[in-house]
Amino acid sequence: MIRKIFVLLLCSAAFAAPICEHRLDSDALSALAQTLDIPPGEDLVAATQERWLRKPGQERWEMNEVSPEKRLFVLKWAEENGLFSSWLPSEPFYDQGLILGATTPRMETRLAFLADLWKGGTRFGGIVWLTGERSLDPRGDGLIGRAKTESEAARILWEEANLPEEMRSLPVFFIAVPMKENGRRPNTADTIEAWLEEFPEPCTGLFISDQPFCGYQFAIIRSLVPDAYLFDVAGERVRSTDHPAAGAIVLDSIARWLYQESINSL
Repeated sequence: MIRKIFVLLLCSAAFAAPICEHRLDSDALSALAQTLDIPPGEDLVAATQERWLRKPGQERWEMNEVSPEKRLFVLKWAEENGLFSSWLPSEPFYDQGLILGATTPRMETRLAFLADLWKGGTRFGGIVWLTGERSLDPRGDGLIGRAKTESEAARILWEEANLPEEMRSLPVFFIAVPMKENGRRPNTADTIEAWLEEFPEPCTGLFISDQPFCGYQFAIIRSLVPDAYLFDVAGERVRSTDHPAAGAIVLDSIARWLYQESINSL
């Protein structure tokens, strides 16, 4: 059986980032690459950037799906190797619970997951939304007509969510990163950098994503957060693979994780 793509190597209470380590498994990745026609010996980072990564400016819902045969293989492989499984916190308390910005349905899912963690006993001293000022897109976002940007939508989601009373009373902070001069929307790295500027004092943070994006966002956060901070990444499992580009989305996420992991190892 193909080995798990991420391996939990270390959980420590010492001051180092991250609290728990997740890394790509090279054997599992090689098996996937060869099945998808990337021969042994080829530069895997370069090949996956060229073949699996979505085009600049392209959204996930705009990606072309892989062939039906490859789709079945990729989805089965992702299930077997943990890309569809929940990532859970390793600590009972964090100074901050941080919700990574995304489309409105994903932000809603991430907030609900954070609330479920609270109900399950995980505690945090405050909540931070890490969002950008990208315009909402009716092809992937809700709240059209009520909000113009991701950041505005996050505020509505927070205000209208059904949350535990104690969690509702926590201090909440919204970070809204402006669009870039070239028209590029802010990405995960941009919001992390903005957070570090707003919160320069080391703390413990639980970043909330969802699958199959936890891995590459973990790698990005790991590359930016100083060692004096402690962090975990948590995210809900994939509940459905009905999305018409589900296979392509998985491969895009793997390509991003692999690339960032290669940068982190330099």
